[in-house]
Amino acid sequence: MAEEMKNATAKITAEPTPANSVPNPMENEVFAKLTEYGLGRLDALKIMEDLGVESLEDLASLEVSDLTGAGMKLAKARKLVAELKNASKPAPAVAAAETRAIQTQFESLLPSIPTDDSWLNALKTGGILKVDESSYIAAIRAALADRAGLYAIPDALAKAMEKYADETEEQVDPTFYALRKSLTRRAYGDIFAAIDGLDGTFITEARRKEFLSRIRETLWPAIAESYRTLDGWYQTWRASFSDPSMLIAAISGGFGGGAAGMSMITPPDTAQLHDAGDTLVDSINRVFRGTGVQVAAAMAYDANTIRNTLEDPRLPSMVGVKNREMMLKKIGASVSSNYVRLEQNLVKYVLAFAKHDTVTSDVEVNYFVALWQLGTQINWGELGGGDVAGMTGLTGKRVL
Repeated sequence: MAEEMKNATAKITAEPTPANSVPNPMENEVFAKLTEYGLGRLDALKIMEDLGVESLEDLASLEVSDLTGAGMKLAKARKLVAELKNASKPAPAVAAAETRAIQTQFESLLPSIPTDDSWLNALKTGGILKVDESSYIAAIRAALADRAGLYAIPDALAKAMEKYADETEEQVDPTFYALRKSLTRRAYGDIFAAIDGLDGTFITEARRKEFLSRIRETLWPAIAESYRTLDGWYQTWRASFSDPSMLIAAISGGFGGGAAGMSMITPPDTAQLHDAGDTLVDSINRVFRGTGVQVAAAMAYDANTIRNTLEDPRLPSMVGVKNREMMLKKIGASVSSNYVRLEQNLVKYVLAFAKHDTVTSDVEVNYFVALWQLGTQINWGELGGGDVAGMTGLTGKRVL
């Protein structure tokens, strides 16, 4: 066999190839790639012939053991496989173009989230009397605050402020008392004014713990599962485009524009996404059973107060540090530095998914593509869920 291969090679290299004859295998891109990584010409031709490798795509399907078995050095084989695997992934420029196309075309389809002021006004004017958008936002904010360890900060920070005052043997600044009050008070007169007989004393520690237990057992799993379903749907549709540029053209409406562009290749059935949305809505409603609406409102109000107070520039100096990040690190807080952005994206994601049944059929594919793109901006690893690692905050400590 070796002698025949040598003769074949000699004949190919000695005689020019007529235009209508079989192409010279040594001019093949596969042959060039194999020899580039140190494989001999005969071994390269043997791989091409015995394993049926005719293109770089075929070559990418081989394992390291296939290459080493044909005589390639282990280190070279690993590098070649890694190169081919990476080449098969969408280039960063393509991925960036895809993201821009989605943002440009469909982001406006998703519902906008209210500002803090308008959200608080909704609670104060009776929004807590029923489960509505303000209640959904309250539940998500309370859930994230619990997951990030935000509720533990007021007590830890108040103790650190007092300790620093003792260490420096100085009188505390008068603002200490005002800041401490804003961090530790639990007065809900404004948001409970719409319900006669309801005040802050109703929000006991037992009710808080019960509500957070519902959040951890019911809401978080439903949120995580909704994104797994959405990502699976989008990746299935995306894989149907052999050329990444076709996907971008479809998203951008390059072939017919808008919905016509999206229908170049029929997307997978969206029934599974509507099922996931129904499950998410059911989970949120179960969290609100009994007095859940009122407890969620109170806890979200607390989280909002704590978050805003932590932005006060006077706080770090009261614990003897230069900035907010050092302050959180000193008290051992595990609040992620991108907390505000994470909260905004999560609130918008859940609200948008919860409104899946209001989306008309002519735009639902665009809507879910935009929702998927929003989901990619959420660090699901920080949020945890299932076998995902727990949220790691600024100090490197695990929250979950």
